[in-house]
Amino acid sequence: MRKADSRSFWDDRADEDAFFFVDNRLEYGHPDLERFWRGGEQDLDTLLGSLGVELDRSQSVVEIGCGVGRLTRVLARRAADVRALDVSERMVALAREHNPELGNVTWLLGDGESLEGVETASADACVSHVVFQHVPEPRITLGYVREIGRVLRPGGWAAFQVSNDPSIHRPRRGLARLRDAAKALLGRAPRGQSDPAWRGSAVDLDDLRGAAAEAGMTVERIEGAGTQYCLVLTRLAGT
Repeated sequence: MRKADSRSFWDDRADEDAFFFVDNRLEYGHPDLERFWRGGEQDLDTLLGSLGVELDRSQSVVEIGCGVGRLTRVLARRAADVRALDVSERMVALAREHNPELGNVTWLLGDGESLEGVETASADACVSHVVFQHVPEPRITLGYVREIGRVLRPGGWAAFQVSNDPSIHRPRRGLARLRDAAKALLGRAPRGQSDPAWRGSAVDLDDLRGAAAEAGMTVERIEGAGTQYCLVLTRLAGT
């Protein structure tokens, strides 16, 4: 899948219902925004708590796949500064619009394959939640893992979620797919559910360990292996 295709897909989803596509536990077309923003803190606490790490006010953080800034708000309160990156220009524009008070956040438009724009060895931590599961090819996710190693400072860590369950990424077929398409055309269901940029891909954990090692990192902890919500903690070797 080309970078332009991925950007176009997520720009369209941002215009369709950005809040739902960031958190599809919400009601499509009628999102509860109070629940949406409140849930960012809960999800970040679950991610970091499950992996046994926490942020402090001295740290510089890179967020991969910031969407409209749901977790970014929380990261900005807990860290010295945040560089929040997303492949969608529309999502980044909405993030700026909905979070004008976040003076310690730099919003970055990503290229869909790397952390270009983030300086080498400039981050104490990297965070990503419910992003890599939508990446259409495992090689791209593994490329991001290598990029995480590039941007971390010695001793820095990354906490992120990947899918480790190939079954959930298979396209729906037959009548189920036709029903989904019909509802989407009528505006009663989300569009794009069969697109590779939504279906995403699973990552083999041995491949992930290999990519981390290539970047000078150790995989310190994995929670939820074999599931869609597999949480991973990596750390770059110290000086």
